[in-house]
Amino acid sequence: MKFSTLNPALLGITLLVSGSLLSHAGHASVSITKGKTAIPHGNATSNQDLTIQNDKLAFAIAVDSAPPWGVARGCIVDIANVKADGTLSNDRVAFADFIPNNWSSWPNTYTKIDILKDTAEEAAVNIKRDFGETEISTTYRLFEGSDLIRVETTMTNKGDSDLALLSGYTLWPDSGYKFAVPRNHTIDKPLENRWLSDRFVGYDEEWAIALHAPYMRETKNQSRDLYAAHILSPSQSMTFSGDYQVLPRGNLAAVVSAEIKRKGLKSGTIQAHISTQEGQAVEQAAIVVSQNGVPYMWAMGDGKNVAFTLPVGDYEVYATGKQHSDSKTRLITVEENVTQTLSFDALRAPGKISLDITDEKSQQPIDAKITIEQGNQPLIEYLGARTFFTDLDNIGNAVFGLAPGEYELGVSHGAGFNAKSTIIAASVDANKTTTVASAIDVKTYPTKHGWYAGDLHHHADVLEGSTNPKNLVRSQLAAGLNVLFVSDHDSTKNNDTIQTLADTRNVPFIPSIEVSPSWGHFNAFPIDSGAQLTVDPGVDDIHSIIEDVRRMGATVIASNHPYIPYGYLSSLDKGSAPGGFNPSIDLFELNAVVNNEPTVNKAHQFWNEGLPYYFTAGSDTHDVLNQTSGLNRLFVYTGSKPDANAFAQAAKDGHSYVSFGPVIYPKNVMFGNTLKLAKAQAQTISFDLVAVNGLKSVQLIGSDSTATTTATNKQSAVNSVVLEDKKLTGDHDYVSFKVPQASGWVALIVEDNEGRKAYTNPIWLKLVDESQF
Repeated sequence: MKFSTLNPALLGITLLVSGSLLSHAGHASVSITKGKTAIPHGNATSNQDLTIQNDKLAFAIAVDSAPPWGVARGCIVDIANVKADGTLSNDRVAFADFIPNNWSSWPNTYTKIDILKDTAEEAAVNIKRDFGETEISTTYRLFEGSDLIRVETTMTNKGDSDLALLSGYTLWPDSGYKFAVPRNHTIDKPLENRWLSDRFVGYDEEWAIALHAPYMRETKNQSRDLYAAHILSPSQSMTFSGDYQVLPRGNLAAVVSAEIKRKGLKSGTIQAHISTQEGQAVEQAAIVVSQNGVPYMWAMGDGKNVAFTLPVGDYEVYATGKQHSDSKTRLITVEENVTQTLSFDALRAPGKISLDITDEKSQQPIDAKITIEQGNQPLIEYLGARTFFTDLDNIGNAVFGLAPGEYELGVSHGAGFNAKSTIIAASVDANKTTTVASAIDVKTYPTKHGWYAGDLHHHADVLEGSTNPKNLVRSQLAAGLNVLFVSDHDSTKNNDTIQTLADTRNVPFIPSIEVSPSWGHFNAFPIDSGAQLTVDPGVDDIHSIIEDVRRMGATVIASNHPYIPYGYLSSLDKGSAPGGFNPSIDLFELNAVVNNEPTVNKAHQFWNEGLPYYFTAGSDTHDVLNQTSGLNRLFVYTGSKPDANAFAQAAKDGHSYVSFGPVIYPKNVMFGNTLKLAKAQAQTISFDLVAVNGLKSVQLIGSDSTATTTATNKQSAVNSVVLEDKKLTGDHDYVSFKVPQASGWVALIVEDNEGRKAYTNPIWLKLVDESQF
């Protein structure tokens, strides 16, 4: 039975009411409503959940609904601002909560919800949960007329040992952009002075949410997590406090005003007037403020006027607007209770770029990614993008607006794998379109050799993902990937949409899902059209999860980033993975942005035991405008264009390798296959190697058993040895290796001149009698 269909009392969840009954008052005052949230696209969908609202904002607490990533119930899963007409905006967050110890697994046995106050002037809800041997008590307060959700958390160690923890509040928006905590350039300052502020802001044009965290001493995940490291001794408690500020516009003026008020800072006021060279009003006029070269805040205005308050001090400021040029930067000094007026009247109106991009050899248009390498790169991301892609329908063409000025644009297709990026110069004039052509020198075409590359860990726009399905497809094709792939957290909602886009372009698509408990994430693929996850990742064990994704059609299950703090293998080592080890997992991921050495070593251990657990690869991209699709990828051999099942089966069989750059073409052998060896009969395996950045080296590695036949081996890791190490030059080479006369396995590690490597799955070796050969 689904978790959400059970009585909360049976789940260790207790709902108490200390004050008045749950109110349903008009939302000019404060109210608490029980049931499915009224916030559009909200994730609090149970009849036990709570929504708290005033005339500025609403937020929902998951009492019975399953929070994302297997976090314990009792957290904020929805936040919305109240629009001018009194209706609620869409949900703006995936998650906002206190995290006890970074993103480690969360062992939890109870959640108690206590409504402390429910009046027209104030709502207060307390949530008590256990985290291992600690108790975490968080109180959320909302006051009439306030745009702040006040939070206070007390963490108490009820165990017998000291705990070293990294704790604090988090804010994970589910769309829009991120403005990280501004960090001082001087890193040798005392800890408390390393940041210019103590707040993170998620924002877009029509909203902003700030997390104010005065306790913070450390940031993680682009400042979405604001932590303090601390030791909690037995019976000791520590209290954290902060605010979630909810605003109806992507304007940081109110954020800084709130900061001034809570810190009791002296301040002054800026009045700015902004116009174009022709005296016209600037669309979405803004003043950007920095301190010592570090962006600190921005303020938006209506028409030509922008007004805001700053703490006393010295700043650099400039004016800008949507796709307008920036003004010159001015140095200002803000004095206490003084209003100063600034005028900026030389901004230039937007222009456009039209790009046509082709393959230099075939002269055919190709999908490409375009990035601003030099030129105007707007800090406020809804005022202008920094990354663009060619059109899905008009292949090779991209048209987009830019601020007037001189640019160097990076143009790429399969950058680092199939071709090098190209830099082109462009001059953009106000109210004009500049047309530029660019050809990319593609060095290798894996599909002509039967190899198809996929980024097998990639998100669209579920939870903290901010990539719409169309941009996902454009980004993956521009990365030179030959199959499309999506794996959203605990959701299949984008699979059918991307399938339609893939069919339009006649490109294979592998529909997936990333099942995301707090103790390990798992990609399962391919998923049947319309299939939905029915287990609860926050409660169910590994065996139930695997059974459910098999029901959804998956033939392959991969353990993602298995050795990060909440990875499956890490949790197994700590004894915090419910159900223990399930041997039916197929693949272990080499992730683009984590240390993969423990995973490589673990795979070699499996191979030494003759266990066919193979590598997969993924970039874990959530935002294609600020991250790179296909930063690493799995090359899979299928011979001809595969469907989802053929690709998945080949990956499961190990006919594949992971690459961060080099491309490998086996000539007389296949990864994942077994090579039979006759005694005293030497065999050779051969490979074509390609690296657009230039080849540096190739290593043949193997198990200890294979090392007994060579005198030149050296230890490369705990569970493998280097059998042969060859230095390489150029961007293409042909290499051969004599196979050791021993049962076991061998594999390749290829490195290019930029230090980017490819890791193959094993070639199994079996020494047999001549009669069996």
